[in-house]
Amino acid sequence: MEDSLFIRELGIKSPMLKVLDFLMDNESFDYSKTDIAEGTGLSRTTLFKAWPKLEALTLITATRTVGQAKMYRLNKQNPIVKKLMELDDAISEHFALKHQEADEPHKGIIEVVETGQGLIRAIVNFEKDPPSDE
Repeated sequence: MEDSLFIRELGIKSPMLKVLDFLMDNESFDYSKTDIAEGTGLSRTTLFKAWPKLEALTLITATRTVGQAKMYRLNKQNPIVKKLMELDDAISEHFALKHQEADEPHKGIIEVVETGQGLIRAIVNFEKDPPSDE
C-alpha cells in the first residue's frame, strides 16, 4: 500500500497517524476496526495496540453498531483533529500550487510542514508511551 501525501511528506510511519490519515481521507463515512485495518494496511494487532490511545485523546468517535461491529469516524470536533486536517489541507494545497504554477513563488514544503511538526511529535510521543491503567 502506497503512503498518502500527508504521511509521505511528514516522513513518519506512525500507526496512529495512518489511522487518522485514513479517516481524514474518508471523513464522510464511518468504519469498523476491520475496515480501518484494511484501509490503512495495518495488522489488526497493530491497530488494536494504537486504538486505546486514539480513544484516550478522543480523536475518534463511535457512531453506531452494525450487527456486532462498532463503527467509528474521525472526531472533527477535537482540536487536534482540526489542526491535523488543516495541515493535511495545507500540504495538499502546497503540492497543487506547485504543480499548477511552477513559475510563481510559494511557500516551501518545509514551511508548510513545520507548523504541524510539534503536534505530530506530540502524537508520536504519546503513541510510544505505555498506556496507563486508569
